[in-house]
Amino acid sequence: MSNLLDRAEADIAISRLLLSPEGNPYNDEMITDQAAYHVQQAIEKALKFQTEMMGIEYRKTHNLIGLIAELEKHGFKVSDELKSRAFLISDWEASSRYNDDFFVVKEDIETAIALYEQLKADILKRIL
Repeated sequence: MSNLLDRAEADIAISRLLLSPEGNPYNDEMITDQAAYHVQQAIEKALKFQTEMMGIEYRKTHNLIGLIAELEKHGFKVSDELKSRAFLISDWEASSRYNDDFFVVKEDIETAIALYEQLKADILKRIL
């Protein structure tokens, strides 16, 4: 059975595909919005994975700010940049799927992917 970090990796792979010319040949805004959704999901799942690894039951939420606060309360440091963007990225979970006026900048998604990669590296340092 896959763990949350494996599922997060799948979300990142989907996001990267949706940002690529192969996955979005006409640069469709709705497809780009879905890339944002999958990055949000990846970060959320990585945070929940780390929470599980620390023996803490995670809350059933999409709010990255709350998940980060819970981890930091128990000694896991999250990057300041991820913390500063957590509100924006949290919004991608619902807005990318339900808000017709939603628009996300591709560079913000790429930054969020890099933040995910740093989070994953920090998690792997603790478990390897």
